[in-house]
Amino acid sequence: MTADASPPRPPRRRYPHSVRREQLTDVAERLFIDNGYAAVTMEDIARTAGVTRPVVYNHFQSKEGAYLACVERALRQHNAEMLAGLDTSADPREQLARGAEIYFGMLERDPGRWSLVFGSGSVLPGAYADRLARLRFTTIDTIAEMLRRAVPHLPQRRVQAAAHAISGVGERLGHWWRSDPSLTRAEIVEYYTDILWSGLRTHLEERPSPPGGGDGVPAARRTA
Repeated sequence: MTADASPPRPPRRRYPHSVRREQLTDVAERLFIDNGYAAVTMEDIARTAGVTRPVVYNHFQSKEGAYLACVERALRQHNAEMLAGLDTSADPREQLARGAEIYFGMLERDPGRWSLVFGSGSVLPGAYADRLARLRFTTIDTIAEMLRRAVPHLPQRRVQAAAHAISGVGERLGHWWRSDPSLTRAEIVEYYTDILWSGLRTHLEERPSPPGGGDGVPAARRTA
């Protein structure tokens, strides 16, 4: 070997597909959080992960696909944590407060990841934005599942209405908390629980579904 010859590079380590995807998702998530979606390229992900661009494209197909993979994983973990924290022996208000503790605990532990999941969907074009919206609906589906376990005889439409309301209030309060860090988690959980419970207390009252599968609301109230 001549004095100026470069030493041979060690062979690149090969990982199982699932392990490599998890590694690339870790890298992509951190880049999106630290730099923002627009500033990140597939080359950035590849370079930071120590792989070639074709490897990244093989796993995600596009930058939009990489972003969606990050959101999907974060939501899967969050939704599992929500369901694991459900205590069906507690009264509904206590369950609501417990769900708030888990949700806002996620935000407090990792506000960047929360913003990645619940920030604006306008960063993605067309069909990718639709896929992002569907992913976010999995949180509403999780809330609906928690409600079905807590109030098993509640008509399906009332379950869905409550799940959307619970999710919407939590998301907006989360954005408020991010804009005003002087608020404490205890305050946010209290506001969330009090605001929602005042309406849910009546909404969750058990009532039979009418013939034909309506929502359990008398016709006079629906047309009022």
